[in-house]
Amino acid sequence: MSLDTLNYWWFYGPAMPTPAQKERPKTANGTPFYKMKDLAAATGIPKSTILLYVNKGLLPQPVRPVSNVAYYHPDCVERIAFIRRIQSSHRLPLAAIKGLLKEMDRGKDINTLLDLQTLLFATEGDQRLDAAGLEEAAGLSVSQADALVAARLLIPLEDGRFDPEDVAVAKLLKTGLQLGIKIEELSFYPRLADQIVENELDLRRRRTRCLTFEEDAALTLEMTHVARGLRTYIIDRVMQRRLIKRRLKNDF
Repeated sequence: MSLDTLNYWWFYGPAMPTPAQKERPKTANGTPFYKMKDLAAATGIPKSTILLYVNKGLLPQPVRPVSNVAYYHPDCVERIAFIRRIQSSHRLPLAAIKGLLKEMDRGKDINTLLDLQTLLFATEGDQRLDAAGLEEAAGLSVSQADALVAARLLIPLEDGRFDPEDVAVAKLLKTGLQLGIKIEELSFYPRLADQIVENELDLRRRRTRCLTFEEDAALTLEMTHVARGLRTYIIDRVMQRRLIKRRLKNDF
């Protein structure tokens, strides 16, 4: 054991990395991996955001030759640029972008899937509020917000992060609570929504089971347009017809 190694061991314990452990890994074509600071500099985003992407599965886990050293694959630069571009141009949440990346990794053409994800998940504005921000924006108490989430009357796409659509519905629910409506009285909405969505998914599966990926995405996109229009139309018309009948009976 060299004197340097002995001194390191004496002061810090026997975890001194070997020369092999210190060596930066490279790709098959010789491109070196990035340290965190280098990756942050190359992409222009902070360490916290990179770690979020890793934890959410949008970026691969880094190579760790020792516990306190991490190296990130060079492809992370391109993936981060894609994530930021899609967030900016299509306003998709990370969960939807993860689905796009998964299909890209499989070599799929994601253009139609991107249109579908945008239809399903895009929201107006970049605002994402935490629980405290939601409570302030909608005028809810902590207990009210927690109860609405637990009852699935507020359903954020990302746990603890609320987009503008969540905020708008939270304000409506606040009005309902002020009118004396109890949360449990609204439980039929998520219950019936489960049934509608399950039937829609069954219909989609029957129509797309023998299609290619691209054909599946294209048909699902069109079926989603149909489903969205039908949900609003049928519920509103059932309500309107019911009211007309009551008026004819002088019951309203």
